[in-house]
Amino acid sequence: MHHAGRSSGDDALHVHMSSVAPQLPRVEESPEPIEGDKEERVSQASMLVGFVRERTELFHDESSEAYARDRASGEVRRLDGRPFRDWLQASFYEATEKSARDQSVREAIGTLSGLARFAGDCLPVWVRVAREHGAYWLDLARAGESMVVRIEPGAWQIVNDPPVMFLRNETMRPLPVPVRGVGMDDLWGLVNIPEDARLLVLAWLAECLRPDTPFPVLELIGEQGSAKSTTQSILRRLLDPNACDLRSAPRSAEDVFVGAKVNWLVSYENISHLPAPMQDALCVLATGGGFAKRKLYSDADEAVIQVKRPIVLNGISAAITAQDLIDRSISVETPIISERRETIGLWREFDQLHPRILGALLDIFADALRRLPTVSLPTFDRPRLIEFAHLGIAVAQAIGESGDDFMREFNLSRQESIARTIDASPVATALVDWFADRGEQAAEMSVKGLFKELERFKPAQTDAWPRSAKGFGDAMRRAAPALRQLAIECRSLGKIGGTVRWSVTRLQAPGSRPDCSEPRAASQKPQSEQDIGTCRTSLGEYSMPDVEVDL
Repeated sequence: MHHAGRSSGDDALHVHMSSVAPQLPRVEESPEPIEGDKEERVSQASMLVGFVRERTELFHDESSEAYARDRASGEVRRLDGRPFRDWLQASFYEATEKSARDQSVREAIGTLSGLARFAGDCLPVWVRVAREHGAYWLDLARAGESMVVRIEPGAWQIVNDPPVMFLRNETMRPLPVPVRGVGMDDLWGLVNIPEDARLLVLAWLAECLRPDTPFPVLELIGEQGSAKSTTQSILRRLLDPNACDLRSAPRSAEDVFVGAKVNWLVSYENISHLPAPMQDALCVLATGGGFAKRKLYSDADEAVIQVKRPIVLNGISAAITAQDLIDRSISVETPIISERRETIGLWREFDQLHPRILGALLDIFADALRRLPTVSLPTFDRPRLIEFAHLGIAVAQAIGESGDDFMREFNLSRQESIARTIDASPVATALVDWFADRGEQAAEMSVKGLFKELERFKPAQTDAWPRSAKGFGDAMRRAAPALRQLAIECRSLGKIGGTVRWSVTRLQAPGSRPDCSEPRAASQKPQSEQDIGTCRTSLGEYSMPDVEVDL
């Protein structure tokens, strides 16, 4: 009978096997770093701090971001960016023939950031274009140099040591040194812009050099194969060449602002649809505003991107439909191409002509700045883009044309945009038909009553018709600016007798517009009035991508 358990023989075998089994090494904790290693690391971090302070100027901007300006080349680098880290490690090795330790580099950058924020000056930092010291500046972004163009009324010149801080993104590409005294015919031979819109596009290019005014959004529309993307690439590369001149549609408002922070000209291609929040974001970007979000979920710090940028986009159909953005947009339709060119030859020719075209644009812009104080528009004929209209008139005069020529192109673009707004809004379409049906007779009624009246004129097969009187009133407010351009005044009268009432009337024509091509008399003071819509939105803010912003 066998008993459960291990026998004495088993015990002996177990002892024997234990004695001959290999002994595994004991796992011990890593030893503490030697005191000399700590001292060497601290010493190298201090050496790196001294190395940087000797060769750069530390400062910060209004958002407390830390920068270092190279004393030798004048280049500006953000301390938390890869370009600065690479420069530090390469320069330190060349000077000492020692490789900087990663931990020492991190400690040094932390110390340098503190010095920049609390001991350095607060200076504005620009990307590609700046407005400082009574002049406009264009950064040529040439590696190892600080060469820029200084533009003043009537003149421009190359400056090698500017008093302006320009930040260069890794995807930014250099501009050629501009050449003086050549017209813009070279540009029109490369891009597919119709003759009746060239003055408008030229004014938009000039406006891209003014960071202190709201920017119009340029929208290129045309059928497939009309060289929209090639035209847009050339316009982008003329002023702000980039490793990616054309980018796909952004997925969120955050993408819009992050890309705009490190690029001057925001450029999107093949846009078929822009959701309402995205159009709000582009509107804020064109007039100037900010995007805010929490840095990390573990803290309460907030990251803010404050930018204002020129925008260009293209598509087969018009993607801009929101009234606020339409008011700030100019649309150009690219015609059908009758004779195609090889892409390689086209870009080779552009590279050869680039210095001449850029110089011609700078000549025109400087002359337009000289003429700008004499330009005025009558109060009743001032568009929302009043600053752009004034500059466009000055640009027209600078190339020997009249201000009326520019306003003709500008107003034509506005009319097409207004028609697009009406077509995109079923409420606006219904109101136009309703108003015509009643013989354009003025009406005043509650919002509910007007909503019920217009339901008879609702466009067929529309999914955007409001479901409530409140939604109807909101749609009326959005469409009111476009309807006003059709001489139909829709105005909310507020609550009267407990209900919100609206009035619909026919506007009186303001009269003919006087000729704006001639400058004012020297004794006449410059017009000081501003378009209230532009002024109120020039410092807009956009903080949540999924919320519409009423601009």
